[in-house]
Amino acid sequence: MLDVRGLRLLRELSRRGTIAAVAEALAFSPSAVSRQLGVLEREAGVVLLERTGRRVITPAGLRLVEHAEAVLERLERAAAELAGTRSGPAGPVRIGAFPSAGRSLVPRALDIPAERRPTLEPMIVEIDPAAGGDALRAGDLDAALVHGSDFVPDRPEPGVESVPLFSEAMYLVHPAGSAPVGAGTADPDGGEG
Repeated sequence: MLDVRGLRLLRELSRRGTIAAVAEALAFSPSAVSRQLGVLEREAGVVLLERTGRRVITPAGLRLVEHAEAVLERLERAAAELAGTRSGPAGPVRIGAFPSAGRSLVPRALDIPAERRPTLEPMIVEIDPAAGGDALRAGDLDAALVHGSDFVPDRPEPGVESVPLFSEAMYLVHPAGSAPVGAGTADPDGGEG
């Protein structure tokens, strides 16, 4: 069995280039790093480092670095998951969103590294914005992204809190040099401004 400490040192050597740099970064002596890499080499049963000048990682060593990356990433994820079970919420988080937001806004908002939300599993559920409040009250959703319009008035709903995220500007575009129709401010209710 390969020792995790040795795998971590080999990975760091591949990143930093020298044993001295690894030792300095991890607060070890260079001889302690060399010893641990020697132990890893004996455990692996193959030459991992060329012994000429700077210690260059052999092709077999580079293959082991690839495996070490995967193993160490998995161990770090497991540690974060365990830490998350001691504090904070866990499980699926159902986020309702209208179709265009579900494709564009929500994925960007959820672009949070897994280490910061190790026990949360975000799930996007496509909804009609007018149904967001009912779905929240029924427990079908944990959060909903809705928009204010004539069909979904900006008014508080019982049992639901809302937080404004942003406002969207809308422009009338017309050919240069021509006068826009109605040459005034448009009234959203259909009248003249």
